[in-house]
Amino acid sequence: MPALSGIFFDAGNTLVVEEPGKHLWEMAITPLPDALDVLTALKRRYRLGVISNTVGSGDAELSQVLETAGMRTLIDALVTSRDFGKAKPDPEIYREGARRLGVPLELTCMVGDRLDTDVAGALRAGIGAVWLRHPGAVMVGGVTPTHTIAGLAELPAWLDATYS
Repeated sequence: MPALSGIFFDAGNTLVVEEPGKHLWEMAITPLPDALDVLTALKRRYRLGVISNTVGSGDAELSQVLETAGMRTLIDALVTSRDFGKAKPDPEIYREGARRLGVPLELTCMVGDRLDTDVAGALRAGIGAVWLRHPGAVMVGGVTPTHTIAGLAELPAWLDATYS
């Protein structure tokens, strides 16, 4: 595997708890377990980005959510589908994320909880896709992630083993 320079994360249910049916500004912002520790550890070696499909929220609202969650200073770039105009699984949003991160797309990977958007889009963009599989989630649609984790705390060791 080539060296890795950047890691993208989905926001909802990957970094912060998503509340279905609510806009970002309506949610109680609760980081997922280990999210802050993992981002802090990874920040030493990688550029970190967030790519999020949003409806009523854009880059400014997502930035505020990450600030409230204590994560904004750890994130180098973010892209929301509302402001960019394309959504995951469209490979263009990953290309834009890499451009904003300042790293070649092929030297990035994506971490997310949805197979149909996060994982499928990363694979379409030609990058690695790590599925954060929450309890009860099932494989759907013939999408096969590069790797599956049950919690964010598993991510650094896998990255070390795969890309070092």
